[in-house]
Amino acid sequence: MRIGLKETVKQQNLDERPYKQKLRLMILIAIAVLLFSLCLKTIEKGMISPVEVMTNYKAWIHINLGKWFDWPIYLRRSQVIADLPSYYDSVNRLKITVITFVCGAMLSMSGSLFQSVFRNPMAAPTMLGVNTGVNLGILILVLRYSWLAATMPFEKYLYCYIGAMIMLGLVLAAGKLSSGKNKFSVFDLLIVGSILSQVVGAIRSYFTFSMDNDQVLLLNEITNAISVNTENISFLFLGGAVLICMVPVYLIRFSFNAVCFDNDEAKSFGINTAAMKLITLLLGSFMITAAMIHCGTVGMVTLIAPFISRAIFGAEFRKVFWGNILIGGTILVLCRDIASMIYFTAQGLPIGTVVDFVAVPIFVVIMVTQRRVWE
Repeated sequence: MRIGLKETVKQQNLDERPYKQKLRLMILIAIAVLLFSLCLKTIEKGMISPVEVMTNYKAWIHINLGKWFDWPIYLRRSQVIADLPSYYDSVNRLKITVITFVCGAMLSMSGSLFQSVFRNPMAAPTMLGVNTGVNLGILILVLRYSWLAATMPFEKYLYCYIGAMIMLGLVLAAGKLSSGKNKFSVFDLLIVGSILSQVVGAIRSYFTFSMDNDQVLLLNEITNAISVNTENISFLFLGGAVLICMVPVYLIRFSFNAVCFDNDEAKSFGINTAAMKLITLLLGSFMITAAMIHCGTVGMVTLIAPFISRAIFGAEFRKVFWGNILIGGTILVLCRDIASMIYFTAQGLPIGTVVDFVAVPIFVVIMVTQRRVWE
């Protein structure tokens, strides 16, 4: 009996070895991309040497610790910063890279959740209209505060989250009515989400047409998140989104495999698929809302990152969980780096534009692959 148990454990370790090797490789790739990103300049084009970057971060850490513990370095921080010409560039780049990586991880995770619920690799959280709700919130913000909207991050997050949640609530309520009692039809949700998105899109087009040029430019700048807000309020909202969404997904990660089963099979394992689907839709929608607010129109990551993760790590959600975090975050950081190196305007190139160019060939591969499966 003891020998048989040892053999089982040994076989499990052998089965896990390829997964761990792939995971280590992805971690190394992600670290390499992050280090390259930290060496890029944000104020102007070019790169900073790794030694200079580390010196800047060392000074940044000492200054912040000095503020908390009342060290002498905090009193002479102006002189310390003056001796480091790329100090602000490095600190700002670190904050932008962290925000971008976290948003990419949430985009990939939300796409993976939706594709599990819909049992379709082409499913995406944008189908429920939360992206339209975000854009509606930005429109209302600009109409109400005009050019002051660019200096009001708290109001921006508040309006965008409220708009997204209202859209999601309307879609869920209408989808529930059309599905009937005690039913949960995800396809009805898709139809309702598409209709409401068209209606809100028409309203947004009407008001955009009546705006002056400055307001339109401001609306596009906020929508595309050309300039990333790195104030403490941004990290507060983004950290809250991670705690609300990513932590629950991790805690119930073993149950998400059952969403792909038939209801009877899932119930035999003691899992309520209807509740799991509703949780998935809510968490996935909240994730993409947070990512779009901080990084703009980058929804294509929800399609390509889960596909790459499944191709590398398989379909088991426990393994795909970490793959989604690493691959989604790495892809979005790479797109941010490309956008930083291309001169477009004084504000830079929108990261969503780079995401679309990167995603198109991968998206074509997904369509061809799935078409062969369907045939």
